[in-house]
Amino acid sequence: MKKLVLLMLLATPLLFVNCSDDDDAPAEVSTTYTLAEIGDSGVSGTAKFVKVNDTTTRIEVQLEGTPADGDHPMHIHVNDAATGGGIAITLDNVDGSTGSSTTTVTKLDNEGDVIGADITYEGLIAFDGYINVHLSAADLATIVAQGNIGSNAP
Repeated sequence: MKKLVLLMLLATPLLFVNCSDDDDAPAEVSTTYTLAEIGDSGVSGTAKFVKVNDTTTRIEVQLEGTPADGDHPMHIHVNDAATGGGIAITLDNVDGSTGSSTTTVTKLDNEGDVIGADITYEGLIAFDGYINVHLSAADLATIVAQGNIGSNAP
């Protein structure tokens, strides 16, 4: 009986040695870009590109200064913001009440010479592009925030 009690006392700490709080989990791979206010819009924020896996990137946009009833379309365009260019990727709209949007990206849009081409996190981080945040679907000509990404980022 004494041996059994002694064995239990010695084994109990081993139960806790294998408990983990995911210290071995891989670190998040991400890059954050600044989205600057355009004109006097009062809207600015960040776009965080997070590597989900080898084929998928999550783009998390967080804006400040969006009106609660706002719904702001966003796109990744080719070239830098000063040069301008066509839409490469349509992002999910920013909800004005939260100022946030999350889009999962695996491909470019079906436009231009790169129709539906696959794009990885590494491809986006090297991409010759910029993000435009528009005032609304009815007024895409008005840009409220903008930022260079990829190879154009400062």
